[in-house]
Amino acid sequence: MKMWYAWKNVSIQMKQNTYIFLLVFTLITTLACQRDDICAESIETTPLLIIRFYDIEEPDELKDPQNLSIRATDSTSFVINTGSGTPVEYFRFSRDSVAIPLKTSADLTEYVFTLNTDPNDSTATNSGLRDTINFTYGRQEEYINRACAYKVSYVGLKVDVDGGANGPNWIQDIQIDEPNVDDQNQAHVSIFF
Repeated sequence: MKMWYAWKNVSIQMKQNTYIFLLVFTLITTLACQRDDICAESIETTPLLIIRFYDIEEPDELKDPQNLSIRATDSTSFVINTGSGTPVEYFRFSRDSVAIPLKTSADLTEYVFTLNTDPNDSTATNSGLRDTINFTYGRQEEYINRACAYKVSYVGLKVDVDGGANGPNWIQDIQIDEPNVDDQNQAHVSIFF
């Protein structure tokens, strides 16, 4: 009888030890894990370049560029196209401002800005007034974490407008408001037309 009682106590103690071990193991693995496979939306990543449009005759007044299309010179797809279809939703667009990406692998990004794009012109090359804007900058990479990888900040932003042989077509002035693009809290470039 004593043997059976001792065996029963050992069995109960082994069960308790197993439960304690499983509890400690679960706590350790849960607390040791990180959310490294998802980049949280609250973490700032590579910022977009924010451009605001102003009236050249009243420089303090924001102006809506009608039927504006924007595409990279090395691409046939639009970043923003309000002339023939809906804008690409990934990039913020409001009536008087746009947010466009700069290249993270080069120090130069070129965009063709077309004003008054015909709704039937799917490439924005046959209608409207076109100006090419060259954005040059330096790049600084900052490691965020495994999920978000690197954030690229752009420093020393410079802008050049090329309207072709006849000069700028619709952009009359362009100003850099913030030469360092490291967040999306304010406009970086102002275009007057």
